[in-house]
Amino acid sequence: MPNARSRSVVLVLFACAFLIGFGMVANQHLNLATAISVYLFVTLAIADKAGFAEASIVSIVATLSLEYYFAPPLFSFRVDRPENWVALATFEGISLMVSRLSNQARRHQLMLERQSIEHKALYELCRDMLFLDWKQSPERQLCVLIKRSFPLEGVALWNAYEDTLSCFGETPNAKDETKAVYSSERNYDDIFNHTAFRVLYDGTRAVGALALYGHSIDSLSINSIASITAMAIERTRSLAVEMNLEAERHSEQLRSALLDGLAHAFKTPLATITVSSSGLLAAEELSARQASLVDLINQEATRLSQLTTRLLRTSRLETSRIVLHKNVVDVRALLQGALDECAFQLQSRPVDVSIAPEITKLRCDSQLLTMALVQILDNAAKYGSQDSFVRISVNRSEAHALLRIHNQGSYIPPTERNSVFTRFYRSPSVEHRAPGTGLGLSIAKKAVEAHGGKISIESDVQTGTTFVITIPAAAEEPA
Repeated sequence: MPNARSRSVVLVLFACAFLIGFGMVANQHLNLATAISVYLFVTLAIADKAGFAEASIVSIVATLSLEYYFAPPLFSFRVDRPENWVALATFEGISLMVSRLSNQARRHQLMLERQSIEHKALYELCRDMLFLDWKQSPERQLCVLIKRSFPLEGVALWNAYEDTLSCFGETPNAKDETKAVYSSERNYDDIFNHTAFRVLYDGTRAVGALALYGHSIDSLSINSIASITAMAIERTRSLAVEMNLEAERHSEQLRSALLDGLAHAFKTPLATITVSSSGLLAAEELSARQASLVDLINQEATRLSQLTTRLLRTSRLETSRIVLHKNVVDVRALLQGALDECAFQLQSRPVDVSIAPEITKLRCDSQLLTMALVQILDNAAKYGSQDSFVRISVNRSEAHALLRIHNQGSYIPPTERNSVFTRFYRSPSVEHRAPGTGLGLSIAKKAVEAHGGKISIESDVQTGTTFVITIPAAAEEPA
């Protein structure tokens, strides 16, 4: 700006000196009409090169020079002919009008050139954003790209997803200002400091805020930068989520294949152990102590065989692939079957069962629902306090059947109540308290969801933990 201003002053001084010098030399050789053409040309040249204000100064000097050097009487500011007054007034009017038009055309051309430069920068910004490294935080990369593409002193970007601020260049008070703009969801321009603040939107949802410091960019381009930045943040986030989901899907496939292979590998030796132990018992040649030990081997081998069968079904337990084999079952018999499978784990715990009269029967896949109940009962036995009650209740709540399994002594904080249903997840607070694989509750969740139901957790430090299984009332068989 200082260089441009100095250049304009030099041009005005040179033009004024030229007009005065030209008048001194040519006043004896040219008439007023010819001189007007020369002076008008000089005025228009200044309007084109410097601007309207500079051209206005030159036009005034030109008018005075024409009157002094070319309008009779010469070398006097007195005009004695009306036509000379008209000529001078017309010259001044035309000079100002044409200078203004020329200045407007010049400004329009400069604006078009600047827009072209900014459009090119926006295109390059869009292109470069396609090559962001999604494995790293995008905020810093975006700040660097924006500052590199546009004439800025600094860039600050607030990402609401990560609750992080990234800056590049000179960004005074960036954190407080960007967070304030994001919280208020109002765009703001500080004209005095040449700073612009924009809220970043994904649709109608605010996802962050952008601050541009020391800019000379028009408002439309600033809004475009904000829109591109918001899309880049959302695209990077979506890509990271998609890649994580894909990795998780492949991991789940690998885990399922591994569990399937292990379960099949266990089947044959377990069958051999069961047959052999049954044969020893049938021989009736063992002492009482030997028979008791062999009977224990037989029971545990049978239990392992049942667990292996359940593991085989678990490895294929994906809601989209489950085919339910529904039948009408007695609720008490269903619960007793689950309690029998968990008899070893619950042997030292009293169990209280309460079933409402209006929901004594269910239509469900008894094997699958029993699997879910067994996993929850096993969880209650492992993590409940020693010799505490396990309470099971079945009720009807409007359009649903509710099965509640409560144990004392365990507590699941709110932050983990969704995580515990994730495969292989184990809470840090109980990881060393009891052995486990982290599969049980994920199995229970998938089994319940296969029935169109849901499973949730109610937990309190004082009263303990309750698992609530909700099944649609359509699963109930009318009496």
